[in-house]
Amino acid sequence: MDGVRRARALRACVGVIVCAVLPIASMARGSSIFAWTMYSRAGRFRIDLVATDAAGARRVRNPTILAEHASAAAADLVAGSDGWRDGSAGLLRAHLDELAEHACSETHAAEVELTLHERTGESPERLTRANRACSP
Repeated sequence: MDGVRRARALRACVGVIVCAVLPIASMARGSSIFAWTMYSRAGRFRIDLVATDAAGARRVRNPTILAEHASAAAADLVAGSDGWRDGSAGLLRAHLDELAEHACSETHAAEVELTLHERTGESPERLTRANRACSP
């Protein structure tokens, strides 16, 4: 009987961690990856991509070019992101540095700068930037 009580206590602890601690912690970090956010905050986002060549010339590029060789999930997020898109950009924000690294290979630039613009309800626009010096 003692083993049954321990198993129930263990299941209760795991349940609290999975159902409460992980979602709250992910919201505190800003990604909300483990929190249910589908309807809790409707938002819009767009991406600016600036590529700098070896001579130092800056050129604005369409971020949709990043979708061509990206994973299916990443391609869905970045395709059409040169204009405002509906949806939450928490996952994109969490992986913006990785997207900048991908942008290096796609644009063949010496340096890239990605700016994620987010609008959520009445809140002011949130900007997140990732700068990456690209290796030759």
